Amino acid sequence: MASLGQKKILVIWAGGFFLVGMIVGGLVAVKLFSPSSPPLLPISTLMEEAHRLLDKGQYAEAEKNYQAVLSRDPANPEALTHLGTVAFGRGDIDLALRYYEASLRQDSSFAHTLWDKAIALRAKGDDAGAIEAWEAFTGLFPPDASDVVQVKKWLVEARARVAGAKALSVKPPKGLSKLSEEFTERQPKDKKAK
Repeated sequence: MASLGQKKILVIWAGGFFLVGMIVGGLVAVKLFSPSSPPLLPISTLMEEAHRLLDKGQYAEAEKNYQAVLSRDPANPEALTHLGTVAFGRGDIDLALRYYEASLRQDSSFAHTLWDKAIALRAKGDDAGAIEAWEAFTGLFPPDASDVVQVKKWLVEARARVAGAKALSVKPPKGLSKLSEEFTERQPKDKKAK
């Protein structure tokens, strides 16, 4: 039989093991069940995933990845350009242009940005701005590059629209205006009513 002193020592040891077990178990449980931040993916991986999502038209998810890139690299011209592409895809041309401008402030010769900016300006009806961006784009590549050949076609079209708009804004000479008024007055009344 164990003496009373031995029983006390046994109870103390058992209580000590119990307390140590509670503390260690509690720490392990906290570590296992506490929310932890996921490991940071390399920027190249985030960009690849964002491009894949953008190509699929999943703008919200792509935008999250590009924003994650910018949180770590705020001057990334590619991420800024693609956020512009997301905005353009949603129909917000003004926001897209702000992203393109931010990208060009980081790298004024970033070809992708110049291309996308010109497309957005053309969609907005700013042919003069599109011409400027396309001309900057064409200066970055050999003249026979396929993208340059395409841009040159767009430049011809945009210049024609600008020339047409200028021609429409020219007022006819005063003598021609008087002839037009006289012609209108000489028309039979039933034709004037139409």
